[in-house]
Amino acid sequence: MKIHILRCGEIRVSSTVPFGNAISAVSTARQLAEPDRKRVALPVFSYLIEHPNGLLLVDTGWCREISPEGVYDAAAVKKVLSAPLAAFYRPTLPAGEAIHEHLAARGLSPSDLDCVILTHLDPDHVAGLRHLRGAKRIVLPEDEYFWNCRAVYKARQPQELWIHEPIERLYYRGAADAPNRWAIDLYGDESVLLVNVPGHTDGQAAVLLRKGGKFVLLAADAAFSPRNWRENITPGFGFDRQQQLKSLRWIAAKAADPGCAAVLCSHDPGVLPHSIEI
Repeated sequence: MKIHILRCGEIRVSSTVPFGNAISAVSTARQLAEPDRKRVALPVFSYLIEHPNGLLLVDTGWCREISPEGVYDAAAVKKVLSAPLAAFYRPTLPAGEAIHEHLAARGLSPSDLDCVILTHLDPDHVAGLRHLRGAKRIVLPEDEYFWNCRAVYKARQPQELWIHEPIERLYYRGAADAPNRWAIDLYGDESVLLVNVPGHTDGQAAVLLRKGGKFVLLAADAAFSPRNWRENITPGFGFDRQQQLKSLRWIAAKAADPGCAAVLCSHDPGVLPHSIEI
């Protein structure tokens, strides 16, 4: 199994987003108002996986419309995101980094994707769906889809980015090795597990890829870098800090497992695009 790390844009956010260690209306308001000079630039990663059952993609990154010329474009961003989300993310998508551009560079088209896995519905993870029409399958945990009805998520997960796409909603089942003992076994052989790692959102999934005795964990936004689980510092943009801590403890245990080839976070500035084979 090969995992290719694809950089699909950038966010420029408050420094308290990756290591805020607190969640409140006040902290969110401060994140929105943070001046550019105090912000940090973080990558947005998607993952292309060569699996025995086909070609998988985890998350989609930003869409080209948010950054038509590959640079920050405030007017273009506000055509895709609400004003508060535009202020929160300040996204860019350099040339060649949109997900369909990555596929084309590899001689692929969306129809070559056997499955697109969405870890959660935040816009930096789903905006690129519009470039993937023709993919054979798009899947999302039912809990993530359902809880978008909460006001806190309606504000941060614009439905127009994903609601009209043919998303297949999968139910979490009992699992021994998971923070809440919930996971989705995509192929029934534990080679691709969508593990519920709540805290950032209710239904968020990490993706655990297994081959033999080795595995790679795609942690989504349960952590922004290894510092989160090594120092027990929760990201500052979520809904439940106690659930975040529970998810971080599980990630820390997986990172310490001798079979762990890598733990990858969706916004880790310490990671560069490369490929991993297990």
